[in-house]
Formats: sequence, structure tokens, C-alpha cells
Amino acid sequence: MKQKIIKRKKGLGGNPGLARLAIILWLVILAWNPAVLARSVQGASDEGETRWYSIRLGEETVGYVKETGSRVQQAGRWYWKSATESKIVLRRLGQKVEMNVSYEHLETDDGLLKKITAEQLLAGSRIRTEIEVEEDRVKIKNITGNQVFSREIPSSGRLLGPVGIGRLTVEKLKKPGDKVEYRTILAELAQVISGERTLSGEEVVDCGRNKITARKVIDRISQIETTRQVWLDGGGNEVKAVEPSPLGDIVTCLSSEQEVMEAMAASRGQEQFFQSSLIRANVRLPQARGLDRVVVRLKHSQPELGWPDLASEYQKILENSGEVKVLELDRVPLRSSPDGQLSAEEKKPYLEANTYIDINDPEIKRIAKEVAGREKNVFQKALKLRDWVSRNLAFDAGFVFAPASEVMKSKKATCAGYAALLAALLRAAGIPSRYLMGVVYANGIWGGHAWVEGWLEGRWVPLDAALPSPGAADPARIAIARSSLAEGPGGSLVAAQKFFGYVTVEVMEFSLKGRTFKVVQNQRLYEVRDNRYWNPGLQLGLRAPDGFTFAELDGVWPDRTLLALKGPDGQAVRLFQEGWFPAENLEKYLLDRLKKEVSAGRQIQLRVWGRKRPALVSAEKSALAILNGADLLVVLASGKNSEQLLAGVAAALENRLIVD
Repeated sequence: MKQKIIKRKKGLGGNPGLARLAIILWLVILAWNPAVLARSVQGASDEGETRWYSIRLGEETVGYVKETGSRVQQAGRWYWKSATESKIVLRRLGQKVEMNVSYEHLETDDGLLKKITAEQLLAGSRIRTEIEVEEDRVKIKNITGNQVFSREIPSSGRLLGPVGIGRLTVEKLKKPGDKVEYRTILAELAQVISGERTLSGEEVVDCGRNKITARKVIDRISQIETTRQVWLDGGGNEVKAVEPSPLGDIVTCLSSEQEVMEAMAASRGQEQFFQSSLIRANVRLPQARGLDRVVVRLKHSQPELGWPDLASEYQKILENSGEVKVLELDRVPLRSSPDGQLSAEEKKPYLEANTYIDINDPEIKRIAKEVAGREKNVFQKALKLRDWVSRNLAFDAGFVFAPASEVMKSKKATCAGYAALLAALLRAAGIPSRYLMGVVYANGIWGGHAWVEGWLEGRWVPLDAALPSPGAADPARIAIARSSLAEGPGGSLVAAQKFFGYVTVEVMEFSLKGRTFKVVQNQRLYEVRDNRYWNPGLQLGLRAPDGFTFAELDGVWPDRTLLALKGPDGQAVRLFQEGWFPAENLEKYLLDRLKKEVSAGRQIQLRVWGRKRPALVSAEKSALAILNGADLLVVLASGKNSEQLLAGVAAALENRLIVD
């Protein structure tokens, strides 16, 4: 179709709100792991304009938004076309993380939304969303690779595009306290959203270029329970915006291409942004992947934002007092007595292919058949698929989110990719599956995580391939959102946004192998007295050899170090705490783990806690693996006489929670 284009000169009405909002939703996934809202247009001419905005986290410029607009003629009718592209680059666990989101909105001269085209590049695959607005419905098409997924949602009333929202803002907000409501579509949620804008007053804004007197507007979006602060110039163009994210406030400021690119080149993409999203645990949990029950106290710093839905069959709310909830988390047993039923219609979304759970991929079908095709027991079938994902994927902090087919091809992902691939394999094997998002305990922290549930003989059973447990997933986790992903992860990210950055987790008690342990309030994580380390949570202790001192006692995930010892003449000892893994050959798995510490050594056995344990020893480095239930402890001794040092430390290790 031939288009006649007239670019507009003044009043882009810039507000990179939706493009930035999409980025914020994806930061929920990054925390472990938006389109354009409200431009106003004041006229058009043959002269065009492009606006650049910097995106800052703390003092770092981590990205940009580029915005352009034009009038186009299609089939004899004029429309406004707004184009926005945004990019954020960070570092997580030493790896580069890059998110790219672009949008194009088409709306009528009076601001009615007609079409949205969005593209997201969050890993290797580009996902394209096309949304067309008709009189009584919205048609949504998601395209990834050569697969197309289409659906419709009902709609009525006026849906505005960025230009229409911006124009409404300029026309209606005249004095402080004035309010205006609008309705539009957010592509990430694939649904109609409602917003309310309130004029707060005037302020001088300094974005580092020129000081501008701007009108401050409070923008509230009901479906995602978020409030943005926006500053607009006289033409309704956005000058600055501040909005919360799991990694801290995101500040967007009017800038220039040169300034943005120079600032991004100088940015270090600091790891501290991700560390700030982790919740420090009040106790080191022993056998985290093998626990039977955990009771936690959750406290919300801003309960007015609301809580996600936390109740489930195995996640019971014991206390609910507004800002505080107490949850009892239980392990789901693998048994065949059915507790409930799902109709064919209820199962349908959890068996079908969609953009992210793309079970029609030939390789996903092949692996599902090869791994679990002949297994009759549904529990064993699910565990075999879980084990295959655990053994065949490698963790890659650079991935944000990707379809299961891309994860299958690359064999690398974050927990989000592990969960997407496992969900796809389960569906390909005929097992309904849904995608879960929440937090999980790991090495001294509660961090954002993703795993799945499979419908197994009458109940939803949690399964985790990234942090696997013997049997069903352990209860040292809190699910805050569940989804088929038919509508994408947007709904889950919205639920997670109410939790991350606002909720603390306090373990009150936990149960293991029939024993219950209560956590004393304000209990110390550990203590060192008379050169003896004792950890009350782990029920683990160690007396330091003569001449050695304790060090590095406060490490948390991703650091696996529980403690270190420094000795004379450069000698050192490290004790690592790791989790259970579904190894095909346990002896080989433990030996391979030791080889990561001691590349060339002599294999011996050391008796620890009544059993012989594998060790690799050499003149300068020696390592020992102690598998105790769902915990793996690795002891590394380095320096002269490392074999004798290792044997001495192994003999001095105390444990009151020995599990066969």
C-alpha cells in the first residue's frame, strides 16, 4: 500500500512510557530475571524531529529511548505513526545482558488507536507482535521464527494511542489536581489497560542539558499497579520520568544521541543493580532441595500496592494482616491417588503450543518422545524430562527470556529458559504444564526464579530443572504467579512486580526427615568463638587448625563459599555448599566436580561422618566431596601439605544433620 508521509516539526509529544514500561516488566525476570504512552502532537510540517532519552539506574546510564513521529496517508486517510525503540545494557554475573524493544503505533487524526507493531529481542530470537483494533475486538498475532499464534480479545469503547493520550493530557490538565482517564493497549500484557493522569504542579527539571520548567504529572496504570512521575513541557512532550523497577528507580531524561552514546560507552553496567534485588535470608537452610516443609513470614513495605495471589494447595496462608502474611509451604508428594479433576477445556491452554512454549518444534517433539515416550508412570515420565533439561542445559546469565525452541537449540538459558523448555517437553509428552514465577532459597538468599507445574494424576506438582530436587520441587520457594504463557509472560511479570523489591522473607521454621527446627528471632547466621565456627541453621561446625583464621563468612548466591580459612605460609581452605543434581552416574559426577578444583591429582577416599568420601589430592591442591542428602559440600585445601591439611579439616567438620 502506498503511503504518503509528512513529518511533524514541533510537539512530538514525547513520552517513551510504553517502551520503557516493557523494559521494566522484563527487569522483573532480570532481577534474579515499554512502548510509548502519552505523547501530544501540536502540529505537522515537512520538517521532522527525533527525540532521544537516556535511561539511568542510579548514577549509571544503562540505555536509551529513541522516538520519531510522522503523519502517513493510507487508502486516502491520514494517520499518526509513532515509532519508538529502546535499549538497555547491563551486566549480570559477569555477562552482558541486552534488551531491545521497539514499537510502532498507528492512530487516527483524533487519536484512536488502530494498530500496534512491537518487536522484542531479549535473547537470540526476535518476537514480533501485531495488534489490530477493530470496533468490537482486538486481533493479536505473535510471530516467532516461522510460527504464528493468533487470538482475539473483546473490546469496546475508545482506545487511544500515544498521540491521543498526549493530546487528552494537554487539553484536560490545566491546574493542579485536574485528572483525566484513558484506555489503551499494552502489547506485553496483550490486554486493554486503564490509566489515570493527575496534574501535580510545575517544577524546574534539569536533565543535564537545559533547565526546563515542566508540568509534573502522576500517571497511574491500574492493571500493573504502578505509578509513574512524568514531567511534560508546554507542548506536552515528556522531559523526564521516574518509575520504580525491581532494580531501583528508572529515570528517563531528555538527551541527545551523542550524549546517550557517550554515557553508555562509559557505563559499567554495575552488578550491584542485581544484588540489590536479592532478599537476604535470616537463616542458612540445610538440605534446601530436600526439605519437607517451610514456614515463612512475609512483610510488604508498600502493602497498598497489593499482594499477588499466594494461596495454593501446597502454599497455605496461616496469617494475613495487611502488610504481613505467614505462609506454610509443603512438599507435594508423588503419589497416584487423584485429588482433583481438570476438564478437557481446562487442560487445553496447558497442552497447546504458544509463542514461548512452542511444542511444535521438531527437536522438542523428538526429545520428548525419546526421553519419556515409553515410560508408563506419569510421575517418572515428568522426572525423566526434568532430569534431561537439568543435565543438558548450561546456565547463561546473558539470556533474558526466549521461546523453548531457542533454548533447545542453544542449550543455554537462565531459570526462565529452563522452565520454558521443561514446560514444552511436558506438553509434548501429553502432560499439562504451567509456568511459575516467584522466589526460591539458594545459598543464603531468596531470589527471583521460574519453574513449572505438571498436572500429574489429579494435582499440580511443582518441578524445577534449574534447581532440581529429588522428586517434586522442594518447598523452599514461594510461587507468586502461574500462567500457561498463552498471553505471554506479561501477567506473571505484573504479579511479580508487586513482590520484588518490596517484600522480605523470614523463615520461622522448617522440617526435614520428620524433624522440625524453629528459627529463633534475630538468630545469628553463624558465630565464631574460640576459633570454632558454628552455623545454627545448617547445624554445621568446624574448628580451625592451629595457626588458621576464619574469613569470607558472609558470601551468598552466586558465591557458593560458605567459609574460608587462611593459614600460615599461604595455606588456605575453602568450604563450598552446593545442591543436589540428578546425575546419571553419581561417582563420575562427584569426580568431575573435584576435577574443577584439582586438575591433576590422585584419587583417594576419606572417611567423613561414618562414610568414605571421594577426594583428589596433589602436592599443592586437594579437594573432597561430601554428599549429604540434598547438600553437596566441597572442601578445597591449597598450599604445602594440602593432603594432610584436607584430612585434618575433614576430621574436624561437625554435622548434626547427617542424611543418608
